[in-house]
Amino acid sequence: MKKFLTSPGFLSPYGTFGADFSSVMAWGFTLLFVYGWYLGKKHQGQRHHLVTLWGMVAMLAYFTTYYLARGLGALSIEGKEGFGGPDWVYDYIFSPMLTIHILVISLGLVLAVYMIVLGFRSSAMKKSIRYLKSEPLVMEKKSFNTVLIGGAVIFGLLAVIRSGPLARYIVYLAGFLLVAMVLFAERWFERAIPDGAKRHRKLGTFTMVLYVIALVTSTVTYVMLYYIYPVKDLS
Repeated sequence: MKKFLTSPGFLSPYGTFGADFSSVMAWGFTLLFVYGWYLGKKHQGQRHHLVTLWGMVAMLAYFTTYYLARGLGALSIEGKEGFGGPDWVYDYIFSPMLTIHILVISLGLVLAVYMIVLGFRSSAMKKSIRYLKSEPLVMEKKSFNTVLIGGAVIFGLLAVIRSGPLARYIVYLAGFLLVAMVLFAERWFERAIPDGAKRHRKLGTFTMVLYVIALVTSTVTYVMLYYIYPVKDLS
């Protein structure tokens, strides 16, 4: 799989197929989410629900498969050996930008799952139309513990099944900590924004901003890698 992903791309003469495909998908998903967000702002609840839900499901399936296939991140393939620019650009511009992207997309993936669940919990159907319910929304203690323990089990199994260098275990630990962070943040949101509909709208907007940041950072790093500072001769 890695050999296929590192084969010549179709957007840049120096890009890989995996990087080019990732860039196209990132633009597609983000534009889809922006459109879904726009539908929500226009109170077209059913269309917003369908566009955003299936967009997020597709995004989660894609990123999970793609990032695992690449060894959990672009750095495992490109890294410094794939950057043809000066060291100061790599250290002070490229590397921080890529780090921000990985952190933002990691949080965005967790929030995508959370927003799917929150979307169902904070909405109801009326004559085949989904709408947000303006009422207090609280997660039961049993559900809280189930998700927290389930997250620990899933990331623990990944650590056992896909064992590797220390960096990979740090990624698994970070993934679990992100899940735990969202759960505890939900407890805070229950007090700060008790109304489920209002919470969904505010967190949806925040998640949308994260996706836009992720798109900007991924596009900048892609352009730097394969247009401005490509490695023209890797032999």
